[in-house]
Amino acid sequence: MAVERVQQKLNALLDLLQQERRAAIALDMQEFERLVTCKQQLMDGFDPQPHEVEGVEDLLKQIEQDNRRNAYLIWSALGWVRQTMHFFGQSTVAQTYGGAGQSLRSKQKVHLLTGRV
Repeated sequence: MAVERVQQKLNALLDLLQQERRAAIALDMQEFERLVTCKQQLMDGFDPQPHEVEGVEDLLKQIEQDNRRNAYLIWSALGWVRQTMHFFGQSTVAQTYGGAGQSLRSKQKVHLLTGRV
């Protein structure tokens, strides 16, 4: 694979990573999935030799940073969604107390999100 071809593919990958981040921030899942597919197609069979990546170390470092940045963005967003689902999945029954002032657990469980429509 020619050095110019490798650099061209790496620039295309960097552009896709930046587009992917913008789609994730905008919550545009159709565009996000399309970009993931484009990345996979771009990387299929891409196996440059060490002499073909000489001189593009800065580009490789930028790709690595953007990839990590996107991964952290998606990972933290997933954590936020999990915390939100946990919050809404908790029981909404108010705590009750017995005659001696002890806390009683209600046998009735009411969840805001049951998964049923």
